[in-house]
Amino acid sequence: MKKKFVGIGWKSKVALKRATYSISINKLVAEGNCLEKGQELYCYLAEDEDKRSIVLVYLDGKKRKRN
Repeated sequence: MKKKFVGIGWKSKVALKRATYSISINKLVAEGNCLEKGQELYCYLAEDEDKRSIVLVYLDGKKRKRN
């Protein structure tokens, strides 16, 4: 998987409400991608080249393409 960083990064805290964990998305990222409250995003658990766990989130609301 190739990735290109576009210069925006943020720190998120893990929140727990009842039985659901969540993380936040920076407001500038949400507004810049026209995200709205309640919109569904597709998220995938992956590993980078160093075997570190990462979460990949597609902000356009479409599923990932299979290889």
